[in-house]
Amino acid sequence: MSRLSNIVFRVYQRTLHSLALYPTLIALGFFVLCLLVMSIEYQPWLMSLKRDMDVGLVRNAENARLILSTLVGGILSLTVFSFSMVMVVLNNASATLSPRVIPGLISDKGHQKTLGFYLGTILYSLLLITSIEQGNSTQVPSLGVLMALAMGIACLGLFVHFIHSISRSIQVEYILNNLYHTTLKKLAAREAKLANVEDIPSWPDDQHWQEVRAQRNGYFKELNINAINALLSEHDLRMTVMIHHGFFVMSGRPLFKLDRRVDEDIANALLDCFDFFIEEYAHSHYLFGCTQISEIAVKALSPGINDPGTALTAIDLLSVLFSKRLALPDLDFALLDDEPPRLFHYELSLDELLLLVFGPIRNYGRADASVLFGLLQAYKSLFYHPLRAQQKTDLLRHVRSVQESADQFLHNSREREAINQLLERINQTSDLQQPLALLAVPRNSL
Repeated sequence: MSRLSNIVFRVYQRTLHSLALYPTLIALGFFVLCLLVMSIEYQPWLMSLKRDMDVGLVRNAENARLILSTLVGGILSLTVFSFSMVMVVLNNASATLSPRVIPGLISDKGHQKTLGFYLGTILYSLLLITSIEQGNSTQVPSLGVLMALAMGIACLGLFVHFIHSISRSIQVEYILNNLYHTTLKKLAAREAKLANVEDIPSWPDDQHWQEVRAQRNGYFKELNINAINALLSEHDLRMTVMIHHGFFVMSGRPLFKLDRRVDEDIANALLDCFDFFIEEYAHSHYLFGCTQISEIAVKALSPGINDPGTALTAIDLLSVLFSKRLALPDLDFALLDDEPPRLFHYELSLDELLLLVFGPIRNYGRADASVLFGLLQAYKSLFYHPLRAQQKTDLLRHVRSVQESADQFLHNSREREAINQLLERINQTSDLQQPLALLAVPRNSL
């Protein structure tokens, strides 16, 4: 049963992010609608109603066939153009932003629903054409044709909306804003989960627990929480996951630990609950949203793009996300209704997260004073939030990294003075016992 649950879980994860999900479902809905319309089209009660309401109903079989074929040709052209626009957006996003944002753009539900409505209308009209008999003027699906006309008009309205939506999707501000809000929701959801827990459990002492090694290669992205909790409860086990979300796992690497030894069948059943795939979706884990925003900033700092303004916007958004992360512990766990948690896994510490997200921005923008200013401003803002001792130490380490980059790559005296002003404010804000050292400024430039 657990294996079947994991198969369904994996199929659901792949299907949920597929470009064909909503188009397929909507097209099937239109197929069923067409069958329903064809089944009632010539019912006596409907025939009498159509004789009384003559407005908009087609009486001639040739006219009906002409209308439906025209709709099919026109909407097919809209579909081809719309799919072409989607490909243009994906190509533009890959070239100017980051290839990692493409899975999120592909899974955009609004675009999928529009394309699904196009395909559904085409399928509906084609099926309706097959029901029109040649030379039979008494058997004309006038109600179906009227509904097809309404669908065609709706397709025109959706096309206008699609053009408006696709033009926004190309804008970097729109993509950054979507990533920001999606990541913020993931952090808020974890914060809400912890708010319902009276006593947050500590990490168990797993030093002598049994290690179970991975049997597959790939990027660890999802975990079937329901199935794994059921297995742990059934066999009275506790488990700690030794790999972070998004990290690459090689076969043979220790993947998790169990508080007692189990046979191979139970270990394999638990291993089957882990899902590995390449794509990163911001709504899966907040780390993926943060890294995608960071990669957009790094791409903006490349010589081919040369857009430091986008990098500064990304830094500002990331600083807000980090401020939410400060209040969360470095471990996560799966809640159970009537017993303490059995599943524990580490989150990246603040130091690791800053290195992974802000580190590349600092590295690629180390010679750009505005980028270093933005990073120091972000760190200064984080010092205003309640910090644990280790978090304060981590922040200071990364402030010193920016300080070292500025000292090495900024040679303009005015820029060095501005860096010193920010360092002095951080010293005042953080109340350090050993204040941060200021950059040397040549006296002949004062």
